[in-house]
Formats: sequence, structure tokens, C-alpha cells
Amino acid sequence: MPADPSLAAAEGSYPDIARLQRLQSALDGAALLVTETDAHGMITYANAAAQRYFGYSPAECVGKTVLELTCPADRERLQQQVREWVQQGLRTAELENRIVHRNGAIFTFLWSVTIHYDEQGHPIHFTSIGHDISQQERLRQELHDKREMLYTVIDSLPIGVFWKDKESRFLGCNRRVLNDAGLTSFKQIIGKTDFDLPWHKKAPIYQHSDRAIMNTGPKLNIEETLTRGDGSVIWLRTAKLPLRRGGETIGVLGFYEDITELHHQEEGLRTFRLLVENAPDGIGITDTDLIITYTNPAFAAMLGYENLTGKAWLDLIHPDDRPRLETAIRQPQRAGIARTTLRYLHRDGTIITAQCSVPALRNRNGRIVGYASINQDITEQLRAEAERQRLALQEQVIHAQQAILRELSTPLLPIAAGVVAMPLIGTIDSTRAQQVMETLLEGINQYRATVAIIDITGVKVVDTQVAGALIRAAQAASLLGAQVVLTGISPEIAQTLVHIGVEFYDLVTKTTLQEGIAFALSRRQAPQYTNGRKVLVKR
Repeated sequence: MPADPSLAAAEGSYPDIARLQRLQSALDGAALLVTETDAHGMITYANAAAQRYFGYSPAECVGKTVLELTCPADRERLQQQVREWVQQGLRTAELENRIVHRNGAIFTFLWSVTIHYDEQGHPIHFTSIGHDISQQERLRQELHDKREMLYTVIDSLPIGVFWKDKESRFLGCNRRVLNDAGLTSFKQIIGKTDFDLPWHKKAPIYQHSDRAIMNTGPKLNIEETLTRGDGSVIWLRTAKLPLRRGGETIGVLGFYEDITELHHQEEGLRTFRLLVENAPDGIGITDTDLIITYTNPAFAAMLGYENLTGKAWLDLIHPDDRPRLETAIRQPQRAGIARTTLRYLHRDGTIITAQCSVPALRNRNGRIVGYASINQDITEQLRAEAERQRLALQEQVIHAQQAILRELSTPLLPIAAGVVAMPLIGTIDSTRAQQVMETLLEGINQYRATVAIIDITGVKVVDTQVAGALIRAAQAASLLGAQVVLTGISPEIAQTLVHIGVEFYDLVTKTTLQEGIAFALSRRQAPQYTNGRKVLVKR
């Protein structure tokens, strides 16, 4: 729009001039900032609002460029925008930018720009009408800052926060939800449903829950699992409530906390309680005054009660063992777990002996808040041990008696130098025959005997087995350089031996023991050595 001198010189009648003057007055009185610039951005006209926003009078603005009065940070963008308008041949356009007051103040304007072209399509000047939106911009910035602060707060929460529309499409969430989904940008989750995310297998359950909450109201303490972007599964405690605007439900707002560790602890506690409840040992817990606050079924059954809660622990223990318990519970106060043996009083009056471990129970500050006791009933074990010891002693006595009997059943008597005698009585079985062999050979070696007399006067029956044992004994004795003399053969035994065809080639036989001794004494032999070999020579 031309400046005042141009208006005065404009062609036309007085009414036209008056109308232009009224227009000028209207422009000057308006809150709008109006400028005209040439094709090079030089200001050729500015209305009175220029004084308010530029700090220059309209006349002072003429000759200045638009870029001079534009905020430096917006200048490049302004130039780029104007070039694009011209290239596209636009005649009207809108632009938001900031201008700088003479005193440094900055105003934000929304411009409506009209571009005038010549017949060849080249821009010749620009008419710009600007509306001060600084207040709106400040409000918008404040709103933006508050929103950013809200997002910062929500992102800083250790819980997951999300909100969806009525179709269960995500409208937003905090960083925790984004991380669980394996995403890096909030734009990646907006518009998606649970079917599009790593937990898609549970999507039908989640969306059914969303619909129910939008229809019926909030739901708290929902325990459920969530599959994260890395494939791991965590446990959540979720709360959901309808998202409303103006009384109308527009979606659902949800919060969740990761209770995986707590869930595992609870599972561990359940498992531990199951183990304690079914443990064969009696387990009890008391307070610091030794009043029982818990026992497992095994402890109550061990003492013949249905319930021990509320009873004094000391009252259940034999009076003579109570000082031992008091000593045991003082030990954990120093360190470790005390272990002792206690005698409990069964409800029926009998004594139950238990091996007891007493750990102290401490709070987070290390202060003792009670005691536990783990009691293994060793009553039967002690009885069994006593019985085992009794049987072991009895067995030792039996072994000693058997040894004596063996010595009595196979006695070996040295009767002269180089002569030993073994009088046998009773029945000879395979075991006793082996004992005869061992005792005889040991005696020959021990006494360096050259003659060994075996008297069977007291043996009533000699069969093939006994005869064979005697022959083997004689053969073994001969290997040690001794001769075996068999005495005490009765007529009945002689007939039996002949009948069964036994031949005693290595034995000398005599009727009585006396004859055998006389023979041995007359035939004693002493070892001689010839050419390095031992031979037996008669004396």
C-alpha cells in the first residue's frame, strides 16, 4: 500500500482520496501490523502499529528490510519460505515467525501474505498483515512446558503408565512401557494395539479387560504376566480405570508395577511353607520370650499335641535340660546356630529325645526377634543304638566263647621236644576238620615238631569226610617235615574205614594214645642238613 505522499498524489476525485484516508486511519488504528515490501524485501510501507512492535515509526521503517526486523533465528526459514511461495506461484500464504523490537523484545506474529506478480509472473511486491500471537505463543509454550514436565514425571515413575482409546489403540505411554515393548520412540507405539506388540499372545485377555473396565469401572490389583521385547516374561500388578472427558468414556488408563521378584519370593515362601509343613522333623518358632508362635504338624505330633501355639517352650522340656536350652539360645546371639540334645516331655508323660538346632531370627537391623527350633526325634535312634551296642557286646561274647570252644575242640598239646598231641572229642564236620588242619599245622610250625599225634578216641563216627580230613592233615604235616601218628581207633571205626576203603599211607596208626606217645618218643627226629638240604634222621 502506498505511503501518505503517494495517496495525496493519487489520481481520482476527492471522495476517492477521502476513502483512502479513512482506510489509512483504520489501518493505523488497528491492532494488526501491516507492511508492504518490494520484490527484494525492502519495506515501502508500514502502518502505525510498526511503532509498537518494531520500535520505529512508519517512516523509519521505510527503507529497512524485513530480514533486519526478523528474529535472527527465523531469517533463513523466512527466506526459504518466500522462495518456495514464488516457485509455486502462490498469491496468498501464511507464515508464523518472530520479529525483534528496537529494545530487543521479541514478538511472535502470524502473517497473512499477499504476493503481487507482474505480467511475466515475477513478484513485484508483498502485502503482509500480521497478528500478534505472542500471548498465545506464551500460553502454548507454557502448556508445552507443563506437558513436558508431566511426561518427565510420568517417565520417571518406576511403574508403567499407558492410555488407550476406546478401540484399545495406544495413545501414549511412559518410558517404562516403551522399554518393555522393546521400542525406542513414542511414535512407534501410538496407534498400535496389543496385537502389534511382543505380548500379542495375551492381547485378547488384555483387550477384554479394557472393554470390561470401560463398561463397569476401575479394576485394581490385576496380577498377570507380560512378555517383554527381549522375550523375557515378567509378573505385573496392574490397575486400570476408565479414561473420561466431559462425562464420556474415551478410553482406558492403566498402571502396572513389576512384581516379578515379589512373585518369586512369594512362590519361594509357598514352597518353603510346603516343605516345612511336610517336613519329618519338628519345626517351631518362638518370640524372644520363648512363647511358641508357630509349629509344623510334625512337632505337635512328636509331643502328642494338636496345637502348640501359645505354649512356653521351656514347659515342654525336661527340667534337667532347660539350662541347656537357655545356654543354646544365648549362643546364636554371638554367632552361628546352636545345636544341642533336649529331652521333651510327651503329653502322655514319656520322654522324647531330640537333636535340636536353634537359629536366631533377626530383623533387617540385625536385632533378634525370635528363635526357630528344628527338632529331629532321635528316641528310637538312641534305643536302636543301645540295642546295637548290646548285640555287639553279645556278639563279642559269643565270638570269645566260640574261640574258646575252638581251642577246646581242637586242643594241641606239646608233650615233649618235637612232639605234639591233638586229642579230638565229638563229631567232626567240615568246619571242625578245617580247624584241625589249621591248628595242627600252626602247632607243628610253632613247636618245631617232628611228630604229631592225633587221638580220635573220643570220636565216635569216622566217615569218608573225616578220613579225608585226616589224610589231608597228614599230607600237609609231612610238607612241614613232621609225621602224623593216629591213635584211638576203635574196632568199630576200623571196620568202617576198611568198609569205605580208606588207606592211610602217610599215617602211622596206634591203638591207644599211650602207644602213640611211646612211639613218638622213640622215633623223635631232629632236622639235619646234607648238601644244603634238610633231612630227617632217627635218634
